Amino acid sequence: MHIIDILLLVVKSEGENGLRGRTLLQKKVYFLSVLMKFDLGFSPHYYGPYSSYVASHLDSLVNCGLLKEVTESFSNDQNVFGEIRRHTYSVPDNVEPVWEDIQQKPQFLEWQNAINRINEQPISKHFNILSIAAKVYYIVSWERNGTLTLTQVQQIAKEYGWDVSTKDIKSVLSFLKRITTDESDHIPF
Repeated sequence: MHIIDILLLVVKSEGENGLRGRTLLQKKVYFLSVLMKFDLGFSPHYYGPYSSYVASHLDSLVNCGLLKEVTESFSNDQNVFGEIRRHTYSVPDNVEPVWEDIQQKPQFLEWQNAINRINEQPISKHFNILSIAAKVYYIVSWERNGTLTLTQVQQIAKEYGWDVSTKDIKSVLSFLKRITTDESDHIPF
C-alpha cells in the first residue's frame, strides 16, 4: 500500500473522535510498518522512532484536504511533556470515495487487521507509553541474537537521548510480546 493509504487507514481506524497527536500517529505507523515489514524510514528521534517521510506525507494530506487537522494550544503548565500544541487528525466526509478505493486494494485487509491488532491493545491510546514501547522495540530489533539485557537496553536508549527506566520497559513488555508473534521479532527478556 502507498503511504497515503496507510495514513488514511491509521487515522480512520481511530473512529469519529480522530487520532490525537502527531507522536501517537508516528508510533502507530511505526508499529504498523513493523508488523507489515514495510520500511517507512524510521530512525531515532526525541520521542522514539520517527519518520520524516511519514511526517511530510501527513502534512501533504492535510494541505490537500484529505485529512482534517485541528490544533489545540496549551500553556506550559498544562502539558507535562513541554509541547504547546496537540494536533488531532480525522478523515473528512468528502474523502469517502478515496477511502472506498483504498478498501479495494489487494493488501487492504491485511493492513487493516494489523492496525486493529495494534489498536486492540490498551496502551495504543497513550502516546507516551506507546513511545516507550517503540523505543524498546527499536533497540531490540537491531539485536537479532537476543542477548540484550534490560540494562543494555537502557544504555542504548541513553545513547539515543532517551530516558527509559526498568519500570518503563516492564510496563510495555506484554504489548510487545502480543504484537511481535513472529519468531524473528522475539523480545529477548
